[in-house]
Amino acid sequence: MSHPLTLLALGDSLTEGYGLEPEAAFPAALERLLRAGGPTARHPDATVVNLGLSGDTTAGGLRRLRAWLARNPDFANDEGAAPRRFAIVELGANDGFMGLDPQDMEENLAAILALLAERGVPALLAGFKAEFSDDPDYAEDYDALFPRLAARFGVPLWPYVLDGIWGVADLTLWDGLHPNAAGAERMARAALPYVLDMVGGGGTDGS
Repeated sequence: MSHPLTLLALGDSLTEGYGLEPEAAFPAALERLLRAGGPTARHPDATVVNLGLSGDTTAGGLRRLRAWLARNPDFANDEGAAPRRFAIVELGANDGFMGLDPQDMEENLAAILALLAERGVPALLAGFKAEFSDDPDYAEDYDALFPRLAARFGVPLWPYVLDGIWGVADLTLWDGLHPNAAGAERMARAALPYVLDMVGGGGTDGS
Protein backbone atom coordinates (compact mmCIF):
# COMPACT_ATOMS: atom_id res chain seq x y z
CA MET A 1 0.00 0.00 0.00
CA SER A 2 1.39 3.42 -0.96
CA HIS A 3 2.02 6.11 1.60
CA PRO A 4 -0.17 9.22 1.64
CA LEU A 5 1.23 12.19 -0.26
CA THR A 6 3.16 14.39 2.18
CA LEU A 7 4.68 17.74 1.29
CA LEU A 8 7.02 19.42 3.77
CA ALA A 9 6.94 23.23 3.52
CA LEU A 10 10.16 24.57 5.02
CA GLY A 11 10.24 28.33 5.19
CA ASP A 12 10.02 31.61 7.04
CA SER A 13 7.07 33.89 7.83
CA LEU A 14 5.75 33.58 4.27
CA THR A 15 5.26 29.86 4.89
CA GLU A 16 4.31 30.01 8.57
CA GLY A 17 1.60 32.56 7.83
CA TYR A 18 2.65 35.60 9.86
CA GLY A 19 -0.45 37.31 11.27
CA LEU A 20 -2.78 34.59 9.98
CA GLU A 21 -4.69 31.72 11.47
CA PRO A 22 -3.05 28.37 10.58
CA GLU A 23 -5.88 27.42 8.21
CA ALA A 24 -5.35 30.63 6.23
CA ALA A 25 -1.58 30.19 5.78
CA PHE A 26 0.06 29.16 2.51
CA PRO A 27 0.58 25.45 3.41
CA ALA A 28 -3.07 24.98 4.37
CA ALA A 29 -4.23 26.76 1.21
CA LEU A 30 -1.97 24.56 -0.92
CA GLU A 31 -3.24 21.43 0.80
CA ARG A 32 -6.83 22.40 0.00
CA LEU A 33 -5.96 22.99 -3.66
CA LEU A 34 -4.18 19.64 -3.93
CA ARG A 35 -7.13 17.81 -2.39
CA ALA A 36 -9.70 19.58 -4.55
CA GLY A 37 -7.87 19.52 -7.89
CA GLY A 38 -9.36 18.39 -11.17
CA PRO A 39 -9.92 14.76 -12.21
CA THR A 40 -6.29 14.23 -13.29
CA ALA A 41 -4.66 16.42 -10.65
CA ARG A 42 -6.50 15.62 -7.43
CA HIS A 43 -4.65 14.29 -4.40
CA PRO A 44 -7.32 13.67 -1.75
CA ASP A 45 -4.76 12.21 0.67
CA ALA A 46 -2.34 15.16 0.43
CA THR A 47 -0.93 16.66 3.62
CA VAL A 48 1.20 19.80 3.63
CA VAL A 49 3.31 20.13 6.78
CA ASN A 50 3.89 23.73 7.85
CA LEU A 51 7.53 24.01 8.94
CA GLY A 52 7.64 27.78 8.59
CA LEU A 53 9.10 30.08 11.24
CA SER A 54 8.82 33.85 11.16
CA GLY A 55 12.15 35.63 11.00
CA ASP A 56 14.10 32.52 10.04
CA THR A 57 17.13 32.58 7.77
CA THR A 58 18.64 29.90 5.57
CA ALA A 59 21.04 28.98 8.38
CA GLY A 60 18.17 28.62 10.84
CA GLY A 61 16.14 26.64 8.34
CA LEU A 62 19.03 24.24 7.83
CA ARG A 63 19.31 23.64 11.58
CA ARG A 64 15.56 23.13 11.91
CA LEU A 65 15.43 20.74 8.97
CA ARG A 66 18.22 18.60 10.44
CA ALA A 67 16.35 18.42 13.76
CA TRP A 68 13.01 17.68 12.07
CA LEU A 69 14.47 14.91 9.93
CA ALA A 70 16.09 13.38 13.01
CA ARG A 71 12.66 13.28 14.64
CA ASN A 72 11.01 11.96 11.46
CA PRO A 73 13.33 9.26 10.09
CA ASP A 74 10.54 7.84 7.91
CA PHE A 75 10.37 11.03 5.84
CA ALA A 76 12.12 9.48 2.85
CA ASN A 77 11.27 7.72 -0.37
CA ASP A 78 12.22 4.13 -1.14
CA GLU A 79 14.71 3.77 -3.96
CA GLY A 80 12.99 2.71 -7.16
CA ALA A 81 9.49 3.45 -5.86
CA ALA A 82 7.30 6.34 -6.93
CA PRO A 83 7.95 9.15 -4.45
CA ARG A 84 5.21 10.09 -2.01
CA ARG A 85 7.17 12.56 0.11
CA PHE A 86 8.16 15.96 -1.26
CA ALA A 87 9.36 19.35 -0.04
CA ILE A 88 9.14 23.06 -0.76
CA VAL A 89 12.13 25.14 0.34
CA GLU A 90 11.12 28.79 0.85
CA LEU A 91 13.97 30.59 2.60
CA GLY A 92 16.25 33.54 1.96
CA ALA A 93 14.08 36.62 2.30
CA ASN A 94 15.35 37.37 5.80
CA ASP A 95 18.95 36.77 4.76
CA GLY A 96 18.44 39.50 2.19
CA PHE A 97 16.70 41.91 4.56
CA MET A 98 19.63 41.50 6.97
CA GLY A 99 22.19 41.99 4.22
CA LEU A 100 23.76 38.58 4.82
CA ASP A 101 26.32 37.22 2.37
CA PRO A 102 24.59 35.61 -0.64
CA GLN A 103 27.40 33.04 -0.82
CA ASP A 104 26.64 31.85 2.72
CA MET A 105 22.95 31.79 1.86
CA GLU A 106 23.65 29.68 -1.22
CA GLU A 107 25.72 27.23 0.81
CA ASN A 108 22.92 26.86 3.37
CA LEU A 109 20.29 26.25 0.70
CA ALA A 110 22.61 23.77 -1.02
CA ALA A 111 22.97 21.87 2.25
CA ILE A 112 19.18 21.80 2.64
CA LEU A 113 18.67 20.47 -0.88
CA ALA A 114 21.43 17.89 -0.34
CA LEU A 115 19.78 16.65 2.87
CA LEU A 116 16.51 16.13 1.04
CA ALA A 117 18.23 14.46 -1.92
CA GLU A 118 19.95 12.01 0.43
CA ARG A 119 16.49 10.84 1.46
CA GLY A 120 15.22 10.71 -2.10
CA VAL A 121 12.82 13.59 -1.45
CA PRO A 122 12.11 15.74 -4.54
CA ALA A 123 12.11 19.46 -3.73
CA LEU A 124 10.70 22.65 -5.18
CA LEU A 125 12.97 25.65 -4.61
CA ALA A 126 11.04 28.86 -4.00
CA GLY A 127 12.89 31.97 -5.12
CA PHE A 128 12.88 35.56 -3.93
CA LYS A 129 13.91 38.85 -5.53
CA ALA A 130 16.14 41.50 -3.98
CA GLU A 131 13.64 44.30 -4.63
CA PHE A 132 14.48 45.54 -1.13
CA SER A 133 18.14 46.24 -1.93
CA ASP A 134 19.60 49.57 -3.02
CA ASP A 135 22.90 47.87 -3.87
CA PRO A 136 22.72 46.63 -7.48
CA ASP A 137 25.73 44.31 -7.03
CA TYR A 138 24.15 42.68 -3.98
CA ALA A 139 20.82 42.33 -5.79
CA GLU A 140 22.50 40.73 -8.79
CA ASP A 141 24.35 38.18 -6.63
CA TYR A 142 21.23 37.48 -4.58
CA ASP A 143 18.86 37.00 -7.51
CA ALA A 144 21.30 34.75 -9.38
CA LEU A 145 21.72 32.16 -6.65
CA PHE A 146 18.21 30.66 -6.90
CA PRO A 147 18.34 29.62 -10.59
CA ARG A 148 21.94 28.49 -10.11
CA LEU A 149 20.97 26.20 -7.24
CA ALA A 150 17.96 24.84 -9.13
CA ALA A 151 20.21 23.94 -12.06
CA ARG A 152 22.90 22.45 -9.81
CA PHE A 153 20.48 20.14 -7.99
CA GLY A 154 18.12 19.52 -10.89
CA VAL A 155 15.08 20.81 -8.97
CA PRO A 156 12.22 22.98 -10.24
CA LEU A 157 12.31 26.69 -9.43
CA TRP A 158 9.29 28.73 -8.42
CA PRO A 159 10.92 32.03 -9.43
CA TYR A 160 9.38 34.52 -7.00
CA VAL A 161 7.00 33.66 -4.19
CA LEU A 162 5.66 37.21 -3.79
CA ASP A 163 5.18 37.92 -7.47
CA GLY A 164 2.11 40.15 -7.77
CA ILE A 165 1.67 40.22 -3.98
CA TRP A 166 4.33 42.48 -2.45
CA GLY A 167 2.96 46.00 -2.12
CA VAL A 168 -0.57 45.09 -3.19
CA ALA A 169 -2.87 46.33 -0.43
CA ASP A 170 -5.63 43.79 -1.09
CA LEU A 171 -3.18 40.88 -0.78
CA THR A 172 -0.97 41.94 2.14
CA LEU A 173 -1.11 42.89 5.78
CA TRP A 174 -0.47 46.41 7.03
CA ASP A 175 3.24 46.16 6.20
CA GLY A 176 2.66 45.63 2.48
CA LEU A 177 4.93 42.59 2.57
CA HIS A 178 3.38 39.66 4.41
CA PRO A 179 0.45 38.05 2.59
CA ASN A 180 -2.99 38.22 4.11
CA ALA A 181 -5.37 35.29 3.62
CA ALA A 182 -6.04 36.28 0.01
CA GLY A 183 -2.32 36.69 -0.60
CA ALA A 184 -1.57 33.27 0.87
CA GLU A 185 -4.23 31.80 -1.42
CA ARG A 186 -2.56 33.50 -4.36
CA MET A 187 0.80 32.07 -3.29
CA ALA A 188 -0.73 28.61 -3.17
CA ARG A 189 -2.26 28.95 -6.62
CA ALA A 190 1.06 30.17 -8.01
CA ALA A 191 2.89 27.22 -6.46
CA LEU A 192 0.33 24.63 -7.55
CA PRO A 193 1.52 23.99 -11.14
CA TYR A 194 5.10 23.50 -9.94
CA VAL A 195 3.94 21.15 -7.18
CA LEU A 196 1.72 19.14 -9.51
CA ASP A 197 4.55 18.72 -11.99
CA MET A 198 6.80 17.58 -9.15
CA VAL A 199 4.39 15.05 -7.68
CA GLY A 200 3.30 13.78 -11.09
CA GLY A 201 -0.24 15.06 -10.97
CA GLY A 202 -0.24 16.93 -14.25
CA GLY A 203 -0.06 20.61 -14.98
CA THR A 204 -2.61 23.28 -14.19
CA ASP A 205 -2.95 26.97 -14.75
CA GLY A 206 -3.60 27.46 -11.04
CA SER A 207 -6.70 29.53 -11.69
